[in-house]
Amino acid sequence: MKKNIKLFLTSILITLLMMGCYKDKGNYEYQDPNVVNIAVDLDQVDRNVFITADSIDLNQNDSLKVKLKLSQTIGTASGFDYQWMVTQAEASIGNPGQFVIGNTEELKTKITLGPNLYRLVVQLKDKKTGVSLYKHFAMNVSAAPWGNEGWLILQEEAASNASDLSVITTRDGAQKGKVYHNVYSAFNQHKLPKGTYKVNVVNYATPMRIQKVSFFYPNGGLEVRSTDFADSAKAENWYVAKPGIINFQLNSAAGVAAGGWEYLINNHQISYRQVSAVSIKLPPLYFNPPFFGSFSLSPFVINSSNSDGYFTLYDQANHCFLMLRADNGTFVPSLPDVPNKHFANYTGTAANLHPTTGSGFDLNNMKHNLIYAENVEPLSTSNGYWNTFFRNNNSDSTYLVQFPRGIAYLNNFKTGRYFLKESSCPGINTASLFACPTYLPLPGGAFYYVNKNSVYTCKVNTLSGSSAAPGLTFPAGTLIKVMKIFKSGYVPASFPSTEGKVLVIATDESASGGGHKVYFFNLNSTGDIIGSAANPADLYTGFEKITDVAFKKALGR
Repeated sequence: MKKNIKLFLTSILITLLMMGCYKDKGNYEYQDPNVVNIAVDLDQVDRNVFITADSIDLNQNDSLKVKLKLSQTIGTASGFDYQWMVTQAEASIGNPGQFVIGNTEELKTKITLGPNLYRLVVQLKDKKTGVSLYKHFAMNVSAAPWGNEGWLILQEEAASNASDLSVITTRDGAQKGKVYHNVYSAFNQHKLPKGTYKVNVVNYATPMRIQKVSFFYPNGGLEVRSTDFADSAKAENWYVAKPGIINFQLNSAAGVAAGGWEYLINNHQISYRQVSAVSIKLPPLYFNPPFFGSFSLSPFVINSSNSDGYFTLYDQANHCFLMLRADNGTFVPSLPDVPNKHFANYTGTAANLHPTTGSGFDLNNMKHNLIYAENVEPLSTSNGYWNTFFRNNNSDSTYLVQFPRGIAYLNNFKTGRYFLKESSCPGINTASLFACPTYLPLPGGAFYYVNKNSVYTCKVNTLSGSSAAPGLTFPAGTLIKVMKIFKSGYVPASFPSTEGKVLVIATDESASGGGHKVYFFNLNSTGDIIGSAANPADLYTGFEKITDVAFKKALGR
């Protein structure tokens, strides 16, 4: 009996052991999980771009190459499908419009995204299991050297019978910059239209990190991206309905204020639009139809950043000032649009308005043509001073009116008008180029104007006491094409020490064999020009015929 029980238990144990060794051969199989470690093969990437194995720092339009190195228990790199994506780095930054930038094992692409912080993400999808794995990189995209801070040099090219843009990557000539030629056509694969005559830099509220560059040419205009000059919008797309006549004269904005009012003067009529953190997210963003009135505007807008929606304008047809509010499209004060009656009647005395013995002025009756206007304090100054230059129809009388810009005027100015006599300011009645620094004591100060091949420095004194003398003289036959003061557009906290204290001059010296040049000159504490044409603070050569010059600040400052 015991023997039979022993045999029975032994048979059960053998059966159990056999069952434990049996392998299930059903419709599934067991497999160890595929543990993958994703890293960058640092031997196969540009170490100037990869700051660490997980962080990338490069310029816009740079090429990016990323090769991965996989460590896994089974399988190879070919066992995965790949997708490379760029996403936002934080909630306040929107996703880029095109965020998939590759689908191969090794990424090779050009980064055309605007300057900002992003995440580069690669998805690895197992071809067998469908399971996805991800690897993230921090990616900082900076503007290309020619799309960051520098001077934009617009030129006409003889060979192409068109125009193009060069960039000098210096701020004020204190440090030698590099010159990048043909930056517009290099990106867009075509030139700017023949006859392009003006380049504008429009700065919006600093925290928005938004900026644009626009060009004017006969019967048209073009807006481009400021960081690489990629075509953005042609003039016919700036408006809901294209104007019948396109004769663009001015495009700008006060810049640093939160209001973000950008203005455009076309054929002596003003249009504007509000570029803010809200409106920029709701494209298209059109200019309003031209603001019509009895006036024909000179191409100048007198404003400041503390109230950038208040435009002080000049009616060249009726020789009077007017003020317009952009936020509600009304005059200030709210009076009917009657020529020479936009402000209250002048409350000073007749003696204040005497042409030679008085220094007052009547906003309703300026009598002459406004030929130039420029701020003489930084635009960030609350209602800062502006210089406005007037000349009569016979071009034998020129005077300066200097007044603090406001959001309302009592029209009682008793001072601020200066008669500029030809005898003490040689060439002033034919001068067409002016430049105004922003650091001298006001009212008064100094300004610069061009007379033939010389730049004159004019010290402003009361009544007819202003006097001018040559500050620079270039070789005989030189054409002075452009003259600008360095005004950075930065907020006060980021003002360079040279703000408003550098004079930039573009010349055509082909008559003397010197070609086309761009000079930088420093200004001393009293407004005099330091150096000479033969000894400037900085000099750049090798340009073609220069049409216009403008400074472009870096974004976010």
